[in-house]
Amino acid sequence: MNEDLNEAQKSVILSPPGPVLVVAGAGTGKTNTLVNKLAALVQSGLEPSSLLLLTFTRRAAKEMLNRATKKLDSRMLSVQGGTFHSFCHHFLRKHSLAVSLNSNFTILDEDDATSLVGMARDQFVSKESKVRFPKKETLAEIFSSCFNLQISLEKVLQKDYPMFLGLTKEIQEIKSKFAELKLKHNSLDFDDLLDFTRKILMEEESIRERIGLQYKYILVDEYQDTNRIQAHIACLLASKHQNIIVVGDDAQCIYGFRGANVHNMLDFPKIFPNTKTIHLTENYRSTQSILDLANAVLNESKENYKKILISHTQGSLNKPIHTKFESAEEEATWIADKILELYEDNIPLSEMAVLFRAGYISNLLEVKLSAKQIPFRKYGGKRFLDLAHVKDLLAYLRIIDNPKDILSWNRVLLLEKNIGKKYAQVLYKNLELNHFQYDMLESSPTFYLGIPEAVKSSFQRLIQILQENIVSLRNSQAVVETVLSHYLPILEQEYDDFERRKQDLDSLKILAKSTENLSEYLANLTLDPTEKKDTNSLDTEEDEFLTLSTIHSAKGLEWKYVFTMHLVEGSLPSSRIKTVQDLEEERRLFYVAITRAKQGLFLTSPVFTDKNRLTTISRFLVDLPNLSDLVEVVHPEIANNQMEGTKADSENDRFQDIQRYFLN
Repeated sequence: MNEDLNEAQKSVILSPPGPVLVVAGAGTGKTNTLVNKLAALVQSGLEPSSLLLLTFTRRAAKEMLNRATKKLDSRMLSVQGGTFHSFCHHFLRKHSLAVSLNSNFTILDEDDATSLVGMARDQFVSKESKVRFPKKETLAEIFSSCFNLQISLEKVLQKDYPMFLGLTKEIQEIKSKFAELKLKHNSLDFDDLLDFTRKILMEEESIRERIGLQYKYILVDEYQDTNRIQAHIACLLASKHQNIIVVGDDAQCIYGFRGANVHNMLDFPKIFPNTKTIHLTENYRSTQSILDLANAVLNESKENYKKILISHTQGSLNKPIHTKFESAEEEATWIADKILELYEDNIPLSEMAVLFRAGYISNLLEVKLSAKQIPFRKYGGKRFLDLAHVKDLLAYLRIIDNPKDILSWNRVLLLEKNIGKKYAQVLYKNLELNHFQYDMLESSPTFYLGIPEAVKSSFQRLIQILQENIVSLRNSQAVVETVLSHYLPILEQEYDDFERRKQDLDSLKILAKSTENLSEYLANLTLDPTEKKDTNSLDTEEDEFLTLSTIHSAKGLEWKYVFTMHLVEGSLPSSRIKTVQDLEEERRLFYVAITRAKQGLFLTSPVFTDKNRLTTISRFLVDLPNLSDLVEVVHPEIANNQMEGTKADSENDRFQDIQRYFLN
């Protein structure tokens, strides 16, 4: 046995056969523990092929088995390791006849499944339909949510798509047709792999017994991320011999929207009453001051395994720092400046990350980072300027600023009702022939020649918007607000998730406040130093970059310094919480964000009054009984200094900077 293991880890390795629940706190070495357990089971005489390791990524399974091989020998490569879906795939190839499937069934990837949903949709929806139906991509998400959350279609619609509640009956018919098409064409999607496997294990006792003899020990990683179906499958596999070890952290159960259920961990001892529960609490990642905050946040949870994380590392005793701002823009500016400050103190960008609850929150920060030439990659949502609806709005602004912009015209015309590709080309060519003189179009004898009345009407409405805004060219905020009033109905028609996309467009309004001239505003957005680099790609050659990430995408990762931004009500916790369970998952999300930091943690809250809302600091902070002992409150001096000073001072500072650069 590895002598570096602590006592709790050793007790996992030495645990006798039977059900074991390992409650592994953040950064407590659960992977190392599982690797050692696998090796110990083989050393005890079990055949490697009789061990089944279930993980959430193939990469995780491969990494564990490679590490186990280095620890023991090549026998470990015979351990059956993989994802739930890969296990179910192989299982169904052998036992498909039990559910009337041919063994040569096709597995549909997400795109294929969505296409088949589209075929089902087309049988119920036509161009003559008087009511707007969800798009095929939205329907595929709805159907998958029904399965993974194990709730009715009506409840999914109530929760996430209330605008389609009136179509519940029709959507149910499409759902049934989709299932029928899959069976007819001997095809299964990812959800079916789980569904049919569980069905066989529940209903076919002989198969369940055979699988129990084949796999004498079941090990499940990240058990807190399992949905009810996956947990059910794992428990059914071990129902005969009860040799099952599940490892996870209930405090990191943050994928409820995918069906992950914290009660799979909390209720495991109820399913197997003789469960041995072992807590791993020695943290190998963070300083104690960071863990003190994490422990305090977790202690406020209504339902969890109580645990206190203790730091194994001797690091800085500096408390996490909390800074409050008067605007979201001030917050973004301060974070960008602080990152530069750390970088100048020889902290590599790769050792820093900015985390947030939702992708739109980083919009302003991305613009600030680009202006300061700080390279970054964003995970969990597209880069701000690459979002389709942001590109749409910018296209309107660009043709107001530059009427000859053919690419923007093409994008805008295709957004307008009744104007397709054919007439978009004709209209642009006619505009070009008339030198983009909008006020002359009505008097032109040939401009609307051959143009259908419906197309003409849509185009005239667009021209009216453009003419109104040309006089406001020197006030970018006024232009953005006017164009938004025209575009928002189009946004609602184009995107089923339009409410979420509106938040991205709000960022464009905020940015317009600080740049009066429209041309300058567009230039500031477009002249992006990182534009030529793929900031979302995992394959770029760049040596170093800052990580921007949603908290969900950051789970399992770590950085020396972490910024968690927008810690306000409505962001974290989200404004979409409806139940106590939703609130508890948001609290766990904050816990995950805190425990990504190894040495330094910065928490920021933009508290401001908007036209329609007042933001306040997140309850996850202010409700802590001993907050002043846990965090240091810092006033944003850098941001305040930037807002102060006369124009002369500013010009003088710039002169001194120029002199230092060229003469030193």
